[in-house]
Amino acid sequence: STWWGGAALIDVHEGGPRLVAEIGVHIEDSHAARLLPLVEGLLATAAWPRTSLDAYVAVRGPGSFTGIRVALGLMSGFALASARPCVGVGTLDAMAEAYGPAAAYRVPLLDAGRGEVYGARFDADGSPPVDVRPVWVGDPAFAVERGVDGVVFGNGARVHETRLRGAGYPGPIGRAVTSVAAAAGRI
Repeated sequence: STWWGGAALIDVHEGGPRLVAEIGVHIEDSHAARLLPLVEGLLATAAWPRTSLDAYVAVRGPGSFTGIRVALGLMSGFALASARPCVGVGTLDAMAEAYGPAAAYRVPLLDAGRGEVYGARFDADGSPPVDVRPVWVGDPAFAVERGVDGVVFGNGARVHETRLRGAGYPGPIGRAVTSVAAAAGRI
């Protein structure tokens, strides 16, 4: 549902969730044209037959309407065809999980266009992350209203760094996470 498209295989059978394989690409054109080949490539890389999958996960937003629709449609279709469960995980939840533990709150920001961001505030190190301030959309400065004791990260933080600094955010601008598919699978 973001500029980063990906797929991951997670083994949950022995000793908790373990990343088996992950593939991702920076999507500049169409999620629809890229997602199925990513999934096929991932299964081929891991040498897993399609019949070995027990469940499907799709990131359900916020994010690009088309990207969300493509991901949910494809994963729902796979789940329906295989009679397996399908679960939706929030984009910002998956971003916080992908970021990993922080010294204080994790505040993922996703560029929403038109000068706005999607954001949320999560605990510092929960896995899965626990939201402290639920998802919102608006001015990037809202992320730092009342102060932020933590790290702001994601492509929205990078795109709007000047506005965040102008609103008084002195802390680090964390990296944009790319392992969102694996994080969604772990959640």
